[in-house]
Amino acid sequence: MTEETVMIGMYELLDALEAVIQAADPAKRAALAEVLDGYADSFPDEFIWAMSAQAPALLHNVMMAIDASCRPESQSKARPAIRLVDRKPPLLE
Repeated sequence: MTEETVMIGMYELLDALEAVIQAADPAKRAALAEVLDGYADSFPDEFIWAMSAQAPALLHNVMMAIDASCRPESQSKARPAIRLVDRKPPLLE
C-alpha cells in the first residue's frame, strides 16, 4: 500500500450513511423510522435477529439498497449473491 492509498472501512461507510440520513428532510426521516417500526412490529423475531451481530443477510440487503439508491440506475453495481452456508436464525423465545 502506498502513502496515497486511502482506506475506506466499515466505520467510514456507516458515518457517511448516518450523515446522509441526518441531513435528509425530517419528514423523510420520520417515514423511514415508521417503516423500521412497522418492520419490527410485523416481524419481531427477524428484526431482533437483524439488529444482532449475526445478520449478514440484512447487511447485504442494506448495502444493495444504499448502492442502488445513491446512484443513477445505469451506474448501480450489480453484485452476485454469495452464500457459503444456508443458515436459519435461532428461534427467539
